[in-house]
Amino acid sequence: MPGVPPQQRKSSLSLWLAVVPGVLVFAGATGMFFYSSMQFSAARSALNARDETPLESKPEPSELMNCVEIYGVTMHSSESYVREMNGLPQRRPKNAPSEISTVLRGMIRNNCGRHLGRVEAQLEVRDDEGKLGRGWIAGGRLASGQGASFEKAWIGRVTSYKVLKVR
Repeated sequence: MPGVPPQQRKSSLSLWLAVVPGVLVFAGATGMFFYSSMQFSAARSALNARDETPLESKPEPSELMNCVEIYGVTMHSSESYVREMNGLPQRRPKNAPSEISTVLRGMIRNNCGRHLGRVEAQLEVRDDEGKLGRGWIAGGRLASGQGASFEKAWIGRVTSYKVLKVR
C-alpha cells in the first residue's frame, strides 16, 4: 500500500492478528455446539422411538401363566423386622418380642414372544405355622425375553410359595 504510512499499516496488521484467534475460537465453539446438539437430538429420537414401541394385545391369563416365568426365588428370614407405617419405622413396645419376617427375592421373565405392559404375579405363601398369605409382585414393562427382579416381604417365617395368577 503505497499511500498508507508504515505506522498505520503495522497497527491494522496488529489488530487483525488480535481478532483472528478470537474469531477462530468462536467458530470452533459454535461448530462444537451444533455438532453436540445434533448428536443429542439423534440420541433423544432413538430413545423416544424405543419408548413408543407399541404394546401388543395382552395374552389371556391362562396363556400368561404358561409364558411368564418366575424363577430363582430365595427366602431370607430375619428377626430384626421393623414395622413401617406410611414409610416411617414404628417403634416396638418395650419388652415386646421381635418379629420374624421373610423377604422373597427372585426374577420374573417374559417368554411370551411379544412385549407386555406391567407384568404382575400373585403369590400365595405359607408360614411355618400353616397360615396363608397373598401378595402381588411386579416385573414392570417387559420386552420379549426380558427379565426383571422382584422383592416382597411378609411377616412370619415363610416356608413355601406358589404362583396363583399372572396379569
